[in-house]
Amino acid sequence: MPTRSSVEKTLSQAARAVKSGQLDHAHHLYSSVLVKFPGNKKARKALRSIGDKGRDEIVRKATKCQSVGHLTQAITYWQQAMALAPRKPDYGIALAECHLEAGNPTAALKTIEAVLDIQPDNPVALDARGRALRDLGRSDAAEASHRDALGHGMLDVAPLNHLGILAQARGDRAAAQHYYRAALDMAPDNADLHHNLSRVTDYTPESHHLLQMLETLSRCDPYDPATAPLHFALFTALDATDQHARAFDHLVAGNRLRKAATGFDIRREALRFASYKALFANPNVLTQTEPDPAFRPIFVVGLPRSGTTLIERILARIDGCQPCGELSVVSRAVATTLRAIENRDQKSITHRDLQSVRRDILDGFGPLNDGSCAMIDKMPLNFRWIGFICAALPEAKVVHIHRSPTDVAWSIYRHLFAYRGNGFAYDPADISTYMIIYRDIMQFWKTRFPDRIFDVKYEDLVTQTRPTTQALAQACNLPWSEKCLTPERSADVVLTASSAQVRQPIHSNSEGQWRRYEAQLAPLQGA
Repeated sequence: MPTRSSVEKTLSQAARAVKSGQLDHAHHLYSSVLVKFPGNKKARKALRSIGDKGRDEIVRKATKCQSVGHLTQAITYWQQAMALAPRKPDYGIALAECHLEAGNPTAALKTIEAVLDIQPDNPVALDARGRALRDLGRSDAAEASHRDALGHGMLDVAPLNHLGILAQARGDRAAAQHYYRAALDMAPDNADLHHNLSRVTDYTPESHHLLQMLETLSRCDPYDPATAPLHFALFTALDATDQHARAFDHLVAGNRLRKAATGFDIRREALRFASYKALFANPNVLTQTEPDPAFRPIFVVGLPRSGTTLIERILARIDGCQPCGELSVVSRAVATTLRAIENRDQKSITHRDLQSVRRDILDGFGPLNDGSCAMIDKMPLNFRWIGFICAALPEAKVVHIHRSPTDVAWSIYRHLFAYRGNGFAYDPADISTYMIIYRDIMQFWKTRFPDRIFDVKYEDLVTQTRPTTQALAQACNLPWSEKCLTPERSADVVLTASSAQVRQPIHSNSEGQWRRYEAQLAPLQGA
């Protein structure tokens, strides 16, 4: 908590910035005081004297940062804007959107509730609240909030789309189709809606939706990145109708557009992985003497599309084991610590750093806990942070699932991901290089933490299910039961691309699907 002297110092710096004409900097300083102390009269009066010009500049910067994915900075700017105009709902809604994109639904919900205190019937805020509740695992409350958005005049695609996503996550394909089609009636050129509908539709060559998508594409700018989801949807439809050559052309087009929009650079990613390894060359580790949390985290990691959802569903069949989906809790905690290390001369992890990571992770899990003694986070890319997890959470369990390289590479390439961290997924060369980097860092973590990582081979999971799930439960210190063999019977909501697949009995049908495109995938196989 800032002291009175530190607040006075900040106010003095802001006053000097005003005198020197640095209004933007002055706004930043005054607003930083108001973020912590909204009632500070000196800061509020000074900001009013500067006028709206500085506020408009802050909003411009917030919007720009949010549009390019610089969410931490965007959040800071929106907080400043809210401090200047606390009763302006657009700022609060934009801040909540940032929190949602950053994977922090708890902060998003708190922000949006403040907006609704001022405007209880704001349909955009009600819809945003539904998204936050959905990401917090409160699907019934989320559905009610989206319906409230519709009931308060939001005749827009957003709440209909979000109701479709919830229905799809519950396995109700018919309801999902209904909502997506209703939304498409209002926005027939919306590529994201076409993509969502494609995931719950069974196609024939004469399917209306397939013809509708082709017609929509004919009206689109072929270089517009926003059309990428439409190409992925067309791949799904054409692949289902055995039009493989045409399907692959759309897949290539969609991936090319998506990569152009992300600006992903595999070389930069390789350097980041090298820096993670350097930090743990001589790892500092917290001991079990740290206060025990009320729950034990289980982290299921691996490449995307490797089977993390199936592992989660199997473990969730055990009493007292709560599935949490793909959380951003670890990424946020590690990002905060990495920024602190970057600002120090000594680039190493301290005991205090690990305590901070531990506190941030457990605080992130806490609001999600339903009283279960174990909580599962199945964010695949947490494999990047295994060093932090093992060093800061000695009680945590780490399950690493791996799969045939060509099967997982093909599954990655054919899916459109919502998570920003999957920027490597849209180029065969990037996928193959990323898989090499992943393999290297996993070997490094196993060397540094040899007794903390339990490996599961996907092929064993689907062909030798009983002994593999028994070993999995034992590794997680959980009691195995026959229910582990029937994860498809779980009623839990699944918000990932595996929603339909994991509602089927465990099978190996997804293996070898790439062979339909063996000729086109020859370069990827070679890599």
